[in-house]
Amino acid sequence: MSDALRDVIRREIEQSPHRRIPFRRFMELALYHPRWGYYCREGVKIGREGDFFTSSSLGEVFGKTIGAWLGRLSKQWGSNQPWWLIEAGPGDGRLMQHVLAGLVECGESLPQGCGLVEISPWHRRLQAERLQASPVPVYWLETPEDLPKGGTIALLSNEFFDAFPVHRLIGSMEGIQEKYVSWKREQLVEVEGPVSDPACLRYLQTMDWPPLQEGMEAEIPLDAGRWYRRWTAGIDSGWIITIDYGGTTTRLVHNQQGTLRGYRRHQLVKNPLESPGETDLTADVHFSALQQWGMEGGWKTIFFDNQLSFLHQAGILDQIQPAFDANPFSAAAKQNRAIRQLALPGGMGEAFQVLIQVKGALSDPFEF
Repeated sequence: MSDALRDVIRREIEQSPHRRIPFRRFMELALYHPRWGYYCREGVKIGREGDFFTSSSLGEVFGKTIGAWLGRLSKQWGSNQPWWLIEAGPGDGRLMQHVLAGLVECGESLPQGCGLVEISPWHRRLQAERLQASPVPVYWLETPEDLPKGGTIALLSNEFFDAFPVHRLIGSMEGIQEKYVSWKREQLVEVEGPVSDPACLRYLQTMDWPPLQEGMEAEIPLDAGRWYRRWTAGIDSGWIITIDYGGTTTRLVHNQQGTLRGYRRHQLVKNPLESPGETDLTADVHFSALQQWGMEGGWKTIFFDNQLSFLHQAGILDQIQPAFDANPFSAAAKQNRAIRQLALPGGMGEAFQVLIQVKGALSDPFEF
């Protein structure tokens, strides 16, 4: 599989005018080639048998906490106000399954439907199987025009924006350059060249990014910006809940070598060109950009903090089970371990950020 995709990439490089393609294009092919791209090919990617863990891999408590929180939040919209739950990048459907279970258990208003934004046929099949007993209708959205009209929309994503292709800029003696991928000595190699898209430079200016000194790198998420603007522009009233790792401009500029990295079988891959299609490539999310794009579209940031803080305020500690069972493999013991990993200092809760943005709705996410 890796060799087949490498041949596709090599041919595109050889047919390009300068025998190179922007790293952004390489990343797009490596992750989203319709047959051999990492996220489009068949195969387990999440959990022990895959390449990485997510918060929902630890059990039901993460999703159920979000579901119960959304249920309580829906009371702000009024009992006669219909609402829809949309998830971008739902993976194997596990998180949505748990969120819906949390909504049912809390006894509050259920959404009119559950919409999934997913391009991978493989993942769509997994989602359909996992959500076949959903308490609300499940459907898939192809374009932003498929979003429900009227009512309130809650747009949820967990580790979604980190998987968008990025341009990689680097400071040099000649000024700002861009990283490209070329083919030399029968292998993929990185080379530098002029910036391929002027929008990258405008992005740095808009985000008040400090000058790139020689050797300093920055990832430019133009694709994420286009997606965000397109999919949120048609929402008149709703919430955007973004959960991912990353930070503001102030935090990201401290990563002078950039944040791009790869994972395969839970191991860090140092060379992102290694095994295209078999390696998960990711870069930290620029939350300052998400807030800026939202503000331009009429969205107001009402919460931005780490996942630990969000889960505490959303009530995850209420789900701690009494420790009466001495069996460490019991459901109660597993749930308590998951809560410790998610919601105590030093665990996953500190590694992820949560951004909540609102438009045309009440604005306090934790006052019910």
